[in-house]
Amino acid sequence: MSYRLKARESLANGLKRIFCEEIDSALIQTRRPPRQRGQAVHEFRKHLKKLRAAFSLVADEVGKDRHDLEDRTVRQVAKVVAKVRDAHVRLQTVIQIRKQLCDDEFGKVFEKIEGLLLLEAESFYAAFAGWEEQVVPRLKAVRERVSRWPLGKLSWKQVCAAVANSYRRGRNRLADALEKPDPENFHSWRKEVKDLWYQLRLLAPLNRIVLEKIADDAKTLADLLGQQHDFVFLLSRLDRERDDESMRGERAKLEKLIRKRNKKLQRAATELGRHFYAEAPKAFAKRMSIFIEDWSGSRRK
Repeated sequence: MSYRLKARESLANGLKRIFCEEIDSALIQTRRPPRQRGQAVHEFRKHLKKLRAAFSLVADEVGKDRHDLEDRTVRQVAKVVAKVRDAHVRLQTVIQIRKQLCDDEFGKVFEKIEGLLLLEAESFYAAFAGWEEQVVPRLKAVRERVSRWPLGKLSWKQVCAAVANSYRRGRNRLADALEKPDPENFHSWRKEVKDLWYQLRLLAPLNRIVLEKIADDAKTLADLLGQQHDFVFLLSRLDRERDDESMRGERAKLEKLIRKRNKKLQRAATELGRHFYAEAPKAFAKRMSIFIEDWSGSRRK
């Protein structure tokens, strides 16, 4: 995997390489053919999320203003195609449900809804046909600027503190979700889990056995929360069709199915989350610092 540090490079050079690789990978998505626009936008935004997670590791070293400028720029670039991505996710969510209910009884149960979402996605694909022209120059400019970031004095202590802060924020968002289990709190928790997952992937070489296992658990948790978010997102879209009598039957069946699955996803996510975030933030930070010391020592030998 390219999204991880390598033993034979400095911390600064490794992170700059990762910044540039994620930007380059995002740019590659802008060159995919029009028929793949939905998937291209989805992958494009994924690379930008990974980029922002990596940016946060060096925020203290480069300074708040410089970090916030690039983070804000990348976030704004991602928003250019947010509606395309949203339409793509809604459509794919229904398609996945339909494929899971592939027997004859349910084969076409959501045909009208799927048709509506397909037309909606295609209209967004057409409306944003020139999205590449908006995002490519801005991303290339970000690449140029971050490649010159002064990271020579970046320390492992700073990186360790950044990861520990991600862990702490995720733990706090879990507490919020447990206290008030509404979609907003679960969505906020999901964002923190994904950031930590990306950072752990990046740092996995420090201790492949332990950190790769923790990263896998973070991915599983992020996937559970992601599925739940996509279901909630689809439900909010279906609410706008309540006056359409032709879809009443399909919508009722789909909403019932989604709410049932969402309860299971929410229960599974909170159970895994309690286990994943059982360690106190200070203990997590200490464990990360030990991995760093061991890895740094092995490189000096």
